[in-house]
Amino acid sequence: MATSVAKKVTKRLLKSKKTEEKPTTSATPIGNLNIKFGKPVRQVSYGFIKFLAAITAVSLVCILIFSIKLFSSAVGIRNHLGHFINMVSSGDGEVLPSLQALPVLVFIFLDIGLVYVLYKVFSPKENAKMNWLLFLLLMISLGLIFFIIILLFVVISHIYGAHEELHNGIVEAMKIYSSNSMYKKQMDRLQIEFQCCGSKKYDEWYNITWYDTSLVKKGATDNSQGNTPFSCCSISSIFPCIHHNIENTGKVYLYTPEVNLSISTHGCYSRLLEKKKEVGWGIIGNLLLYITLQGVLVICLRFLQTAHYETSKFEGHSRLYTIWLFGCYAGKKKQEEAPPEPPPVPPS
Repeated sequence: MATSVAKKVTKRLLKSKKTEEKPTTSATPIGNLNIKFGKPVRQVSYGFIKFLAAITAVSLVCILIFSIKLFSSAVGIRNHLGHFINMVSSGDGEVLPSLQALPVLVFIFLDIGLVYVLYKVFSPKENAKMNWLLFLLLMISLGLIFFIIILLFVVISHIYGAHEELHNGIVEAMKIYSSNSMYKKQMDRLQIEFQCCGSKKYDEWYNITWYDTSLVKKGATDNSQGNTPFSCCSISSIFPCIHHNIENTGKVYLYTPEVNLSISTHGCYSRLLEKKKEVGWGIIGNLLLYITLQGVLVICLRFLQTAHYETSKFEGHSRLYTIWLFGCYAGKKKQEEAPPEPPPVPPS
């Protein structure tokens, strides 16, 4: 009887021990992938960690080079298109280059910080603060990525928005063309650079006294037959430039306006808008590629951060490392109390 009771007690204790040995986290192994606490985690070797670190380092270098290229590109946009837009609409030429340069500049400093933290994370000493700092920088990077996505919609809104101030600015510059040498140079440069004439059409010059009337004979200042500045001449025309009496048929050069008009027929307003849209979509493409590269970098760094989290240092090939992407997982193993030993079986 005593032997039977002892056997039953022993079986129950062994059954209890097996139950306690089962993981309380409902782990479901899928190769090296486990589902713990409802989230996927993976056990990886130190070789994989080194490979991931190499990819991260190369990505950081490439992103920093691309960042500098984008920043210099924004400066170029400001010095070219932005300069012409500011000539006729003050401050408007700063918008597009700023939308590209500012987030890139912030990311340059952030990525330099990530290089330093990544170097410290691979120190042989335990350093929980660096793990926390790396996580913080990753969260800031994610915030900046979402901020850039919002900026993409701002860029689209800007390039397709109303631009009446641009048209009005060109008209105002045309009106003071003859009295202000600075505006004269700016308008001439705009019309030559963009191969345009007037704001919306070349005949807008007909109603403006754009020349110095003191240099013209009395009675010879009628613009009804069409006069424009020389900067309206089309570079693509194979005919001599006729920019006075444009509407008259002339025997000289066998000129007829219907056949061999030699001035630019596009308005500067439409040319600037076309260029603005072209540059805007280029900025959108650059920023999309940029946040894609930054997203890949964030994923690689997140894996390194989680692998480092468990012991706050990398211990070489002596063990496996747990990595995950989303959520929090307490990878640090808790020591469980050993189950009580079964009582000795009484002698029969």
